[in-house]
Amino acid sequence: MYKKIINITSQLIKNTISEQKLNSIQETLIKINFYIKIEELVIIIVLISLILSIITFIISWILNISKLSCIIAFFIPTILIINYIIYKNEKIKDKIESELPQYLNQLSSLLKVGLGLESALYEISQNTKGYLNNEIKRALTEIRFGKPFNESLLNIAKRNKSENLHHTFEIIIHSKESGANLADILVMISEDLTENIILKRERRASIMMSVMFLLISSIIAIPFSFSMISLYAEFIQHAGRTNPLIGIMPIVSIGYIIIHSILISFLLSIVMYSNYKKALQFSLIIIPTSLGIYYISGIFFKTVLLGGLI
Repeated sequence: MYKKIINITSQLIKNTISEQKLNSIQETLIKINFYIKIEELVIIIVLISLILSIITFIISWILNISKLSCIIAFFIPTILIINYIIYKNEKIKDKIESELPQYLNQLSSLLKVGLGLESALYEISQNTKGYLNNEIKRALTEIRFGKPFNESLLNIAKRNKSENLHHTFEIIIHSKESGANLADILVMISEDLTENIILKRERRASIMMSVMFLLISSIIAIPFSFSMISLYAEFIQHAGRTNPLIGIMPIVSIGYIIIHSILISFLLSIVMYSNYKKALQFSLIIIPTSLGIYYISGIFFKTVLLGGLI
């Protein structure tokens, strides 16, 4: 039965996503030490989502809260997994880029004593550990199996989506082909990369307080505020006064929280990375968290505060 489900899921995935994209996703999972097939991961996520939705439905039915929470609960596992994969990829990318200057210095030292570029890379790969070294080992293996040297190096940057790696390897390739003094060039690249890493860290440190303020306002302050407003509206209703806000308050609250979270995501992506495309990554974290806090605080206020008053 399990194998049959796996086969059906695998066929659906293959019909939906191209083989090249599937290979890229599978490779990403392996890189972050997530040793599981894509179809098995999808089945696990769906099962967890269904169980979480059923539990949320029972709780919402008992406490008489919006059934929209069931839909949100269904997507939570998927969002968490996607965010975990993105986070791990970003951490690996940052680690690789932080290892690059030292790696270039070692490579430069070996070139100065007379080793060729490939021999120097092989020598370093046998005596070094780290994510960058793993990528270099893979490139050297591909070269031994017949893949061109230039393509193997550039594939490292492509796999990790790193502009620094791409720029560095392009300089290495052009220098190698033109016969320039590659050892001195590598030292200069290493110094530039070190300065860029230091500047990036200083920039992130300087804006961290602003980032924390934006996150707290979006994830905690806004959801709590709308929960309190909903509590007040329901209290007025229980006091015997008609209140037309009761019906539309949940929709308005959820809409505002989502819009506010999206705007905060764009702002954070520009402030931290100068790249608005990162807004999607932030949105996948901020929106579910904000809505989760809204519903949890709503349950708390209804059962503890409002329950005590009525």
